[in-house]
Amino acid sequence: VPTCPALLGRLIPHQINMWMGASSHGSSTGLHHDHHDNLYVLLRGRKRFRLYSPGQASQMYTHGSIAKVHPNGRIVYANQVATREDGAEERRVRA
Repeated sequence: VPTCPALLGRLIPHQINMWMGASSHGSSTGLHHDHHDNLYVLLRGRKRFRLYSPGQASQMYTHGSIAKVHPNGRIVYANQVATREDGAEERRVRA
């Protein structure tokens, strides 16, 4: 696997994960949010996505109190270290 596939252009992947599974009865992923952008590739079958606006986060049952929702959708919880939109810790970044 190339470090940076041509498909990504000038983007630099932060993390690459591969999830594989097979089920004769189907499978489901619970409601969650990811901290980084995703590229989803489905080799066979079908997958339905429900996407919600970050503005709706306060109306959902979350595990933890939401301290801030950045304009790009990144959620910071009250028990986490404060982060910027790009995920960098605010205390470690100089202005």
